[in-house]
Amino acid sequence: MLTLAKKMQHLVDLIVVKSPVSDKEERVRLNHYVWVTFMMLPITLIAGAYHASVRNYALTFLIVLFSAYLVTTLFLIAKTRKTYLLYFISNVIFTVLMIYLLYHADFDASMILWLFTYPLGTIFLFGNRIGFMWSCVLLAIVMTLFVWVPHVDHAYDLTFKIRFCFSYLAIAFITSWIEYHRHRYQQESEANREALLAEQSLLKEEIHRRTLLEEELHYLAQTDMLTKLYNRRHFLNCAHKEFVRAKRYGHDLAFALLDVDYFKHINDSLGHPVGDVVLQTLGEYCVSQVRDTDIVGRLGGEELAFLLLHVNEEKAKEKMEHLRIALSRLRITYTQGIEPLNITASIGVASITSEVQSFEDLYLRADKKLYEAKSAGRNCVR
Repeated sequence: MLTLAKKMQHLVDLIVVKSPVSDKEERVRLNHYVWVTFMMLPITLIAGAYHASVRNYALTFLIVLFSAYLVTTLFLIAKTRKTYLLYFISNVIFTVLMIYLLYHADFDASMILWLFTYPLGTIFLFGNRIGFMWSCVLLAIVMTLFVWVPHVDHAYDLTFKIRFCFSYLAIAFITSWIEYHRHRYQQESEANREALLAEQSLLKEEIHRRTLLEEELHYLAQTDMLTKLYNRRHFLNCAHKEFVRAKRYGHDLAFALLDVDYFKHINDSLGHPVGDVVLQTLGEYCVSQVRDTDIVGRLGGEELAFLLLHVNEEKAKEKMEHLRIALSRLRITYTQGIEPLNITASIGVASITSEVQSFEDLYLRADKKLYEAKSAGRNCVR
């Protein structure tokens, strides 16, 4: 039975998904309607065949008409947005069918029991309020027939009529109560789901915001804001790690210090903003002149540092000489209409040797070489 129900639900979904209706509540009602149709079809076909065999052709016609309409509406679902019209027309036909069953009670007094299915179907399809209203309308018609139609009145005794009315009302009340709470819990569940989705969305936004903030803080913690190079702390940390790796595996490693010649004169004569422009231009240009694997940082003031991986001292001096020459030819524009500024730099280079036991030793050697370059008249590599 469970497998059959799953297959039936799959078939119902195939029909409902073709509907142009987009409202969630209306799609739920449409799902109910298709289910009611599938459940009613075998019952109406069997009942129609039975009443045709006993030559009750009027009732057979109503049953066939009802069945044909139900089948037709399955094809109309994909073509109309006014699905409520399909429900009401089918309900009107079903109401007429129920009234006919009661009116011809002289043929079979037990047919009145079919009326108990009416509140179940209408409340399930239309909801607790409209469905209960329709159920009350049918009960009012039944009570009228009990009173004003003699052959119906005579077909049932007073006790049966009272029991029927109370049983019918009990079924209508219970079904309406169940449908009301089902709908309420469905709305609460939908509201909780939407609230959960909203909370998840806010949480994702907060996580994304914090991730961006963490990335920004990480960037700020390791970047010199003026030159956009690595700052002193981060550069030295990277340099220590690369030095240990190079010593362990016997790789070449060169370290270079660059100092802008007469930078204090630039600040004193042209102002610190011009000095900042010089450092910014210098940082961008130096990064463009080295490999992606090389590490460039600003150690402070006008002093930049280069860590050249897998490069010996001879090759490092050659690279730094090319950089020095390029810098001497660089023209830095700092104000419109003013002659571009020309700068030079002194560079000291050191590399790993057997005598160098720590990065501090390498740093001291490069610093000593830089001092030699300055003593030699600046704008040179030592």
